[in-house]
Amino acid sequence: MEILVVGLNHKTAPIEVRERLTIPAHRAGDLLRELGERRIFDERLVLSTCNRTEIYGVTDHAAESARQAKRFLSDYSSMALENFEDKLYVLRQPESVTHLFSVASGLDSMVLGETEIIGQVKTAYEAALQDRQTGKVLNHLFQRSLKVAKDVRTHTEIGAGRVSVASVAVSLAEKIFGELAGVRVMVLGTGEMAEQVTRGIVSKGGTALIVSSRHHGRAEALAAALNGTAVRYEDYESGIGRVDILIASTLAPRVLIREAQVRAWMKARHERPLFVVDIAVPRNVETSVEQLDNVYLYNIDDLQGIAARNLEHREGQLQRCLGLIGAQTQHFMDWLRKEFGSPEALHPRV
Repeated sequence: MEILVVGLNHKTAPIEVRERLTIPAHRAGDLLRELGERRIFDERLVLSTCNRTEIYGVTDHAAESARQAKRFLSDYSSMALENFEDKLYVLRQPESVTHLFSVASGLDSMVLGETEIIGQVKTAYEAALQDRQTGKVLNHLFQRSLKVAKDVRTHTEIGAGRVSVASVAVSLAEKIFGELAGVRVMVLGTGEMAEQVTRGIVSKGGTALIVSSRHHGRAEALAAALNGTAVRYEDYESGIGRVDILIASTLAPRVLIREAQVRAWMKARHERPLFVVDIAVPRNVETSVEQLDNVYLYNIDDLQGIAARNLEHREGQLQRCLGLIGAQTQHFMDWLRKEFGSPEALHPRV
């Protein structure tokens, strides 16, 4: 019996590949059930964020399960496996255990020490648990991962400074404008990421905020909380001429903003610069938009450069974090041996 991780992340695959493999929350349950129907793993869980898509599974046949999981991802994404197999990693215990603990603690994130990932891990676990896709092993593993993440946050300073993708997006806006007082912003999307970016900009003096979403009630609630204005999705383009920054952060499975649209916007704006930050995966904005004069488009991978400049202090805490995670990995492996015996089956096989 082994715990396997099959997946890819921002370190191994560009956004063009990651967005094809992103699994929206509303699809996760169906995909987990399909994994079960294919008998790929005895227990299974899917973790999919803007920076990673990973399948966690328990199996007695590691090599065959890994092969089938790769084929599953190929079928889901409608991409030939040979086009992205070199971007995938397969981790076998104890590396798979260490990996999850590192992920939950923010050590494997684009922004070292970021805090959003622990909530994403918890949500993915609770969804799989509710759907009865986990069992004794993954339940214990993921519950332990949340405790490890809390311990890392409590006993180190890995989270000091700006540590979330949203805060880095705010940093990007500051870099562009120098200061955000008086800057006008439109945000497409009312999810957690969109809200965090919006709150960050407003806290620094951003004004004339316009929130637009297909779910107008949520847009109204967020706009009210931030002293902004809610605009219905079908009317949002009428407000483009009044904003300086457009934040795109919806869960749409396809591009929402095309080059032709933006070209028309710029003509109506008399070519006044427009800064577009697309933090959605899959991306909301057509990439060719960046070729237009006075339009400056950034996607989530572009944020990594800003994040890198904030790493020095957190990197100083990294070895301490890895020490904590190493000890917790050993603790979990000891539990696994005690519960299931056969120590040699609990080590990676060549």
